[in-house]
Amino acid sequence: MSSDELNQDELNKEMLLEIFYNTKGNIDDINAAIDENLFGTRARSLTFFEKFVRARLLLNPKVLRLVDLDLTWFEAAYLSQYPGLENVEDLDLRKNQLGDEGLDALLSSDKLGNIRKLDLRNNQITRRGMGVLAGSEKLEKLESLDLRSNRLGKAWEDKLKSAVNFPKLSSLKIA
Repeated sequence: MSSDELNQDELNKEMLLEIFYNTKGNIDDINAAIDENLFGTRARSLTFFEKFVRARLLLNPKVLRLVDLDLTWFEAAYLSQYPGLENVEDLDLRKNQLGDEGLDALLSSDKLGNIRKLDLRNNQITRRGMGVLAGSEKLEKLESLDLRSNRLGKAWEDKLKSAVNFPKLSSLKIA
């Protein structure tokens, strides 16, 4: 480890200790302070996103609607590991910025086994992301999939319908 890396580690430790003492150990305040230090004046921090998801799941643990929030691959990766996602049956992520990376991050989750309805409309998904989706073995209960307003051709409809990974898929919208 170089001296620059050691110095940065020491600075990070000092920053975290200062945050801990200033917040009196309150986990929500610690997360908010870390987000502020890492992301500055960014419009939405992970702490805010986490609270938003938690509130949605408290209302109905089987339905999660995160529509038109400009979610990125980073937030999709965070969501993919979120406690409670394993209970969701209806996941609505339309009108976001997930792209192929976000779809890949989401599909890396082991918590998608109960998803029956998935709405990914208007998320800048291309054939690369569709290749990942078609090969996913984590959506075996999926009954309804909406992929309209992405960068996909009609040929994906036949490919997904013939994929053995979606035995219950009865509703598919692509174009």
